Amino acid sequence: MSSLLRQLLITSLILPMGMGVARAEEPSPAQPTSEAIGFYATLGLGAAFPQDVTGSTTVFGIDVSGNYKLGGGFAAEVGAGYDFGLVRTELTYLYNHATLNSLNVSALNQSVSASIGDGGVNTNSVLASVYLDIPTNSRWVPYIGGGLGYTNVAWGSYTATALGSSVSQAAGSQGVFGYQGKVGVSYLASKSTDIFVEGTYQGFAGFTVDSVNYDPMNSWGARLGARYRF
Repeated sequence: MSSLLRQLLITSLILPMGMGVARAEEPSPAQPTSEAIGFYATLGLGAAFPQDVTGSTTVFGIDVSGNYKLGGGFAAEVGAGYDFGLVRTELTYLYNHATLNSLNVSALNQSVSASIGDGGVNTNSVLASVYLDIPTNSRWVPYIGGGLGYTNVAWGSYTATALGSSVSQAAGSQGVFGYQGKVGVSYLASKSTDIFVEGTYQGFAGFTVDSVNYDPMNSWGARLGARYRF
């Protein structure tokens, strides 16, 4: 009986120790790794939804203002960046397209709604941006940031029709100060590739086209894209 007790005692002491060693030697789940520091290329595609904009001018000495209803359109951003680890910098080209849907004209305390045919607004921007990546010890990395730069606003020609009459507006463009802000999340698909989805806010200063002074414009948007690390 005593030998049996001794055997049980030895087994009870050795078995947990052996199990502990075995557990310690088990490999931990692989964590995503990335050679983050260095250059990368970026491309994002999506849509932008501009807010309405107001324009004003003078006709025969009478002040005339117009409220333009804008519709959403295609947006794209492409460029290059450098990743310092937690902070990234980018230099990108950004294109946005919006449609002119309708116009409400006010003068002498009177207002008239007009329909617009074949109208559009295109913006071409070059922006320098800085982003902060928030570490999560996972493949998912939230980020926030924004940039400043130059925006060329191209206001397309259009024809406004109201009360049986039509008036044509000439096309024009002007370069102004531009900026953007972003919040998004990246997914580390591989050591060299990130996939991201982001919400955007873009704005630019007021501009003048064919003697019409337009207020500053801004838009909300969303993009899906990828970064490739060299």
